[in-house]
Amino acid sequence: MSLSPLKRLFIPETDSPNGPDVLLIDGRRISVRYRANTQAKRIIMRMEKDGTGIILTVPPGTDEQAAYRFALGQTGWIWQRLVPENQQADPAILEGCSITIRDVEHVIETATGRGAPVHIRDLPSPRLLVRGDASHMRRRITDFLKREARHDLERASRGYADAMQLDFMRLSVRDTTTRWGSCSSTGTLSYSWRLIMAPPKVLDYVCAHEVAHIEQMNHGPEFWKLVNRHCPHTDFARKWLKRHGHMLHKLPV
Repeated sequence: MSLSPLKRLFIPETDSPNGPDVLLIDGRRISVRYRANTQAKRIIMRMEKDGTGIILTVPPGTDEQAAYRFALGQTGWIWQRLVPENQQADPAILEGCSITIRDVEHVIETATGRGAPVHIRDLPSPRLLVRGDASHMRRRITDFLKREARHDLERASRGYADAMQLDFMRLSVRDTTTRWGSCSSTGTLSYSWRLIMAPPKVLDYVCAHEVAHIEQMNHGPEFWKLVNRHCPHTDFARKWLKRHGHMLHKLPV
């Protein structure tokens, strides 16, 4: 479908004083939630974690109708990031779907017999084999990817910490929607496990970025000098995340 006619398909289901809570895009109902935030300087829109709706953060002095009108102008952004409808229903639909792991496309396939609940088979073509009841397939795949992500993130973070002569307190892996990584003032590194589905250079860069924050809790010249000195593929990774990062939330997990 062309994105040009989306605006006329973007129809409010309600028109209450509290703001419309449902959008209709090409016949698909999209939920809308509003959050007041006294610290916000502008209207901020982000996807729900499950990729089926949007959240609008509204600053003081801005009513929900204005936030709705803002969303109305972002139809293309919303449409591109919606999780396909066939991924919301029966978990068994994952059979035959493709998912990228370290930027390699793997076809999800049910396995029988004994063995690990989930494992990768590279030959004759990349497959992600999943054993057990189909109703648990999504959870088993997610758990597997989280473990793989933690392994890669810990290795890259430790490598950069050693290279920069820094140290971090601990590392956590989450399913974040607004940040790929963060570093607290106490030296705790947090990452999105979905980075395991991106090119390895992208995951590597995010680790360099967050470890550098242990020394530079800002994005000033010294911070970027530190990151670029240790991570030569910084420009590639930043551009990739800007152009393709949202796709990691559309993959079937």
